[in-house]
Amino acid sequence: MAKFHLFHLLIAAVVVAAFLLSTADAGGDFSWIPINKPATCDGSIAECMADGTGEFGMDSEMNRRILATTKYISYGALQANTVPCSRRGASYYNCRPGAEANPYTRSCTAATQCRS
Repeated sequence: MAKFHLFHLLIAAVVVAAFLLSTADAGGDFSWIPINKPATCDGSIAECMADGTGEFGMDSEMNRRILATTKYISYGALQANTVPCSRRGASYYNCRPGAEANPYTRSCTAATQCRS
């Protein structure tokens, strides 16, 4: 009978120890949560998200080379410190004085909800 009580006492001690060990680590390391970030940022999105590592940590020459591999960016846009078209209201593709910013017209469809 004494062995039976000793066995129950041993099982209870193991359960209590397991419970204490599982709750002791509940604090955990939450270093992945950005706690010390400022609430506002006055820079660009890349500047606000940059921490000097990862995707935004690359130098500008490497960024231009990566962008040069796609089909949708012109060579003029890849030049450093330039604006594609500095004329106000002008299209990047039609950068001439008096040129329309959106020279094409769309037909009236149900998707655009035009009225006759």
